[in-house]
Amino acid sequence: MYKITKELPFNEQIEIVPFGDVHYGNPNCKIKKFKEVIDYIAKTENCYGIGMGDYLDCITNQDNRFDPSNGYDFIDDNVAYMVNLLKPIKHKLIALVTGNHEYKINTLGIGDPTLRMCRELEIPYLGYSGFVKLKVDAKYHIRSLIILAHHGWSAGRKTGNIINSVESLSQYWDADIYLCGHSHHLSATRQIKIGWTGEKKLIFANTGTFLETATKNTTCYSERGGYPPRKLGVLKLKWFPKRDDIHVSE
Repeated sequence: MYKITKELPFNEQIEIVPFGDVHYGNPNCKIKKFKEVIDYIAKTENCYGIGMGDYLDCITNQDNRFDPSNGYDFIDDNVAYMVNLLKPIKHKLIALVTGNHEYKINTLGIGDPTLRMCRELEIPYLGYSGFVKLKVDAKYHIRSLIILAHHGWSAGRKTGNIINSVESLSQYWDADIYLCGHSHHLSATRQIKIGWTGEKKLIFANTGTFLETATKNTTCYSERGGYPPRKLGVLKLKWFPKRDDIHVSE
């Protein structure tokens, strides 16, 4: 597990956009929609991104999901493409989590594509999961925001199981925001914990995907596996440091 601290310029509202499960290289990847998110982060003031893994599909002929008819590019080409895509917002990227697709490549001895991306973009690498402490440069005291970002492990077909998985993280890990990818689900829930000093607001989010389950004239492993169609896109977290409050929207 990794830990990083990031100090951001103070603002009344700071926006955080977690993005992942792009699966570039898969014919069902809607890269145009992902480019729209990159453009949004680039043009929006006080807006920062956190990568949640599976930026690349990374399916080789050693994987039972490999489909030779799809004509996947070489891993090096995919890494270069994603680096060029993220380069305009590298100064706004807090960190990148790696995903199970990149991890699979790493186990083959090829290396972790996410780590290579982080080195080329000169941004922090957060491993498969990690804590991010966000601080703001302010003259008065403002509580730091703690985020736990995990690529995720739940790939169930039922919504309840997916939500329960991310909420279960709070049993063992202490944070304000819990982010999980992998499920391709796009959703957020809230809870409140009451302690001696008062209440603490918690947010749990499944961070979505840019991989369509079934696309006309293609066959994807998600379709073969019987997974339900998913809404594509991201969640947007708006942090109000002075009010110690967070809002979530799509």
